[in-house]
Amino acid sequence: MTTPAGGGNRPSGSIIVAVFLIVALGGLVLLGSFTALNIDKGVTEESTDIWNLYQATLVISMIIYFGVTAGIIWAIFRFQKGGSELPPQIHGSNVLELGWTIIPVIILVGLFIPSFIVMRDLKTPPSDDDAGLVVEVIGHQWWWEFVYCTNGDCESTSNVRIQRTPPNYDDLQPPVLVVPTGQKVKAYVRSTDVVHSFYWPRSLYKLQAIPGNVNQLYFTVKSGEEGAYSGQCYQFCGLRHSDMLFIVDARTPAEFQSWLSAERAAQGLDRVDDQAAGADKD
Repeated sequence: MTTPAGGGNRPSGSIIVAVFLIVALGGLVLLGSFTALNIDKGVTEESTDIWNLYQATLVISMIIYFGVTAGIIWAIFRFQKGGSELPPQIHGSNVLELGWTIIPVIILVGLFIPSFIVMRDLKTPPSDDDAGLVVEVIGHQWWWEFVYCTNGDCESTSNVRIQRTPPNYDDLQPPVLVVPTGQKVKAYVRSTDVVHSFYWPRSLYKLQAIPGNVNQLYFTVKSGEEGAYSGQCYQFCGLRHSDMLFIVDARTPAEFQSWLSAERAAQGLDRVDDQAAGADKD
């Protein structure tokens, strides 16, 4: 039987190289975990649970990746074949087989339970009465339309509508979905033509807009997180897919109400309401 490389008191060159590579691997894993492989925190209350779940998954994944890769590096450099004789062979190990069966099961169950809870919460939107704002998000080829539903009625002619018709693609101004902070926003998401995907990254959650189907999502922008956040369609949907941009503009409740009143006046909806009220009196 051959003596493994690195025998004696001084480590061999191959062992030094292995240790160096393992340390470098650890540095790359840490760097990647805090930069390219990580995600920014969201600005919605719902995104907090998503972000926490992602961090747990990332940590577990990087530990497994580092352990497996470091083991391979160590084996390559530590147990190099130095002669014609084979090293001792191991045929079966109950401890190892139980270990690499039970540990993955524990990890999978540990990730499944919080994932199920988060998905259940995201898939259970509030009722229209419990939402502070109800909107309809409509995907077209190739733009987004937003309807501010009055008392949960998204078909009313007195609803504020943003971007009813195609935008000017030569001077593209993305439509703006203005929402209040600190209040639940419930959105009915649908498509008039092909499959689209409604997503703004700071929410950490996206939803498909599917023809003939109405999906629901909800979010609550945290108080103090006022600002404009960019979004777009994340499902390739044709020629101008890249132009399907939009902006979520989060404002304080008072600023939102001021904007909504001004938008109603600009669209002439107050006159429509006055005419409808007069017809009711007649």
